[in-house]
Amino acid sequence: MVIYAYLKFPNLLLDAQGVSHHNECVAIHQQGHIMQCSELALAAGVIPGMTLSMAMTLCPKLLTKAYQADAERRLLHRLALWAYQYSHQVAIWNKGLCIEVSKSKSLFGDLAELTQTLKNAAASRSFQIQLAFGYTPEMAALFVQEGLRPKENAFHKTLSRIAIDAATIPREQIKRLKNMGFRTIGDYFSAPSRARQARIHQDTFLYFDAIAGRHQTPLSWFSPPPVFDQSIEFLRGLESIDMLKFPINRLTQDAAHWLKQRLCATSQLRWEITLENRNSHHLKISLNHPVNSIAGIADPSWLQLEKFFPESPMTSIRLIIQQVHQASPQKRDLFIQIHDTDRSQLLDRLTARLGKGCIKTPRRLQDPRPEYANQLDNNNGNTYPLPNLPPRPIWLLDPPESLGSSPEKAGHTLLQGPERIESGWWDFEPACRRYWVCLFQHTRISWIFQDQHSKSWWLAGWFT
Repeated sequence: MVIYAYLKFPNLLLDAQGVSHHNECVAIHQQGHIMQCSELALAAGVIPGMTLSMAMTLCPKLLTKAYQADAERRLLHRLALWAYQYSHQVAIWNKGLCIEVSKSKSLFGDLAELTQTLKNAAASRSFQIQLAFGYTPEMAALFVQEGLRPKENAFHKTLSRIAIDAATIPREQIKRLKNMGFRTIGDYFSAPSRARQARIHQDTFLYFDAIAGRHQTPLSWFSPPPVFDQSIEFLRGLESIDMLKFPINRLTQDAAHWLKQRLCATSQLRWEITLENRNSHHLKISLNHPVNSIAGIADPSWLQLEKFFPESPMTSIRLIIQQVHQASPQKRDLFIQIHDTDRSQLLDRLTARLGKGCIKTPRRLQDPRPEYANQLDNNNGNTYPLPNLPPRPIWLLDPPESLGSSPEKAGHTLLQGPERIESGWWDFEPACRRYWVCLFQHTRISWIFQDQHSKSWWLAGWFT
């Protein structure tokens, strides 16, 4: 049978507001009543359902935040994107996530191993979860509500022992069922089906069939969005750029998961930071090579963002990825060790740290003169190799060293040449030379030339 996992997030409303609620008294309220509060607020006497004025009386240092449905929806979509790596069928349902895990068991092991995997993954992202499994989403949700996590072969036996009061149906319907003599869900199903259907509301009848695995609720399955656009808002404005490390890591983790799920990579990132004075700052990052790893996105982003000095506290941060490329399989080099740094990521880090203009690449230009043929340029344009060139040294002297009127007197014995170069008339730096390959004092190979205008000899470079 199909097995579903239902994931409930006890601190969903607090986490949706970007609230650091572990060391503070924080509460989320709506229409003057507390909806959710932190553990410290609970210890101070604040409970859900309490009026806001009573909560402030019990805990004067209580930080309050109005409930925002959009923030809750955005967080649930982020969590669905995270859960998508464990199953291709994920649904946002009943203020939580419903995951079809029947096929996931072949990848992640049995239900106990899958439970541990999901808990470890949620803990690494600082999310608290409660989960259980069932033949339907309603069965799994009821187990979570009662704090139960039975094995697959004990689903129905555990369900039959649950009190009828635990059913998530209107209270008058529960009272009607208890008046009919039903004390547990097992008592309910012990009665004939037609008799039950004739005496209770149709929605109640379908609900009990759903928690028993006899009725399938249609779900709207989640699919990764075509554009990555996620943001994190803060209850209190962040005054230091160092306080952005955790939000940046969370957003880059989500972005990396999104790219890998779509088998894509990106080379364009856009960050937006909103300040308390309502100003927004935009930062575009261009990478040297498309990436889809957490480090490939996070490292250059942080190196650029740490140069930002906000004029007022920051209230939110947003990451947008619109341009993606099809990801190609990673190429392995026989001589590169596993711990070696990826070259493209190293270039991205250097570019972010030093600036784009400081990273230069050797390029070959269409100029016969050796001092102009090889240049360092930060423009990644096309290169133009010169055809049929004689041997040229890698080490060129700048400027050339004078050898006087005779190379032999300077210790250079002519071996090969001459190579005649006459060029540069168009930029008013003409060169008319004859180049020779020489042996210097029987130990080194040199490259020298004679200027045809002055008839003087010069050392141009050394062969290595």
